[in-house]
Amino acid sequence: MLDIDPGMIIWTWITFFVVLVILYKIALKPILAAIDSREKSIHDDIEKAQKQRDEAQALLAKHQEMLDQAEAEAQKLFKESKAQADKAREELIEKAREESAKLVGKAKEEIEQQKESALASLKEEVADLAVGAAEKIILQNLDAKKQKVVVDEYIKSMPKTLKN
Repeated sequence: MLDIDPGMIIWTWITFFVVLVILYKIALKPILAAIDSREKSIHDDIEKAQKQRDEAQALLAKHQEMLDQAEAEAQKLFKESKAQADKAREELIEKAREESAKLVGKAKEEIEQQKESALASLKEEVADLAVGAAEKIILQNLDAKKQKVVVDEYIKSMPKTLKN
């Protein structure tokens, strides 16, 4: 079955150690150097990523601050615009009130003039009526009852526009 040959074992061990020494001298150092290089590269990449993350955080904070400033400026402009609009509205209202007061004053003056004109015209009409009634009364020397009847008839004979 299995024969153990001590010479073969010794030569296998010798070959194993020779290959091990050759691999150690030739392959192990480059493999370890590659592993060290890879480890250093990964470590540098992690540091670089951390720096970039910190820079991104700083940029984000800066952008947020700029956004806050822009929003504050927009609010300020909005308030200023609203204040100007309110002021303009108040000025327009005041101007409209003044103009309305002028128009009302002018209308009152015109009404007063028309009233005075109507009163003057009415005084003339009343004077004419009184003269006409007095003329009739004088022409008909009558007593009080007849005078009243004559005045009533005279008033009835007036045109309708003068009665109203």
